Amino acid sequence: MSHQLLPAAPQLPGAYVNLLTKLVSQRGVSTQLLLSGSGITLKKLDRPYWHLDFACFDALLRRAIQLTGEPDLPVKLGLQMTVTCHGPVGFAMLVSPDLRAAIQLGCELLHHQCRGLRFTLHEGQDKSTLRLEQPLASHQLGDDALMFLMVGLGKVAGALAGRPCPARAEMTMVKPDDAHRFLRRLFRFKAKSNQWVFSTACLAWPLPNADPIAARLVGAQCKRFILARNLPTDSVRQTIRQLVMHTTDGQPGIEQVAKKLKVSARTLQRQLASEGANFSDISEQVRCEKAAQLLRARRQTVSSIAEELGYASVANFCRAFRRWYSCTPSDYIKATVDEAPHDHPTLGWPPHHVADA
Repeated sequence: MSHQLLPAAPQLPGAYVNLLTKLVSQRGVSTQLLLSGSGITLKKLDRPYWHLDFACFDALLRRAIQLTGEPDLPVKLGLQMTVTCHGPVGFAMLVSPDLRAAIQLGCELLHHQCRGLRFTLHEGQDKSTLRLEQPLASHQLGDDALMFLMVGLGKVAGALAGRPCPARAEMTMVKPDDAHRFLRRLFRFKAKSNQWVFSTACLAWPLPNADPIAARLVGAQCKRFILARNLPTDSVRQTIRQLVMHTTDGQPGIEQVAKKLKVSARTLQRQLASEGANFSDISEQVRCEKAAQLLRARRQTVSSIAEELGYASVANFCRAFRRWYSCTPSDYIKATVDEAPHDHPTLGWPPHHVADA
């Protein structure tokens, strides 16, 4: 069941979570502990292609940082990224004739796969940029997830080329405290855009796995795969989640949602049950995601946010928030306060020599 008026929620490859569970397990954190409360099952991790929404990945990454006590975990996770973890898109890029063709194909296909992220290649005479943008104001990744993607982007580009390319990364965020040495070497912070800057000459490099015939076949198959996945086949749970998320006049109840979807509340409950879900859990998760957005904006008190989101008391709100984000609203505010450190941009990419991940 789907609702044609609802925008599809942008989602990230589930392979990112597989990378994350492997990384934290090496640090003694069990997969079950990391995934607790996320709604992601061990069975789902075994699927070849699955996806999760931005808020869920943000929450998992923050939880992994808390459980491991490693603030630079997003960098270490980015250094684990591979081309093939992007499924058909990755394979299509691997067999492209040169780095330019691979990047252009990736920019096109990844945006179709996830509308919440836009990768664009801007070519200059000497220097070019590969920019990462978030075009949807309603769906924004946090700084930790963006850091992971930026590091992973550099890692993937280096793996495609098979050799180093002089480059640096620029990010709009401020430099993290006790920045990973990889960041100190390659990143410049408080920039105007999130992007990699590199020599234009690198774009003409032939790829070691180039195969023109395979590139045409895999590229065409990849486009069909993505188009089929983007057809309006959302589950009832996804449809309700999007409807609740995009409602601006308060937190809707199941009767209101059922009315908008032109079914009875009982039918809606029955369809959710068939997917192993229930309305109250979906509604609570969405409220906590909205709460995180309001807390990051720091324009309201915790009590006013709790009231706006329909909680009977601040205590109820805090308990719900802790279940999803593993911290209190006050702790979340403290953790997201920007500080203005100094930065020292450097060159040298890809980081094949970095071994402390």
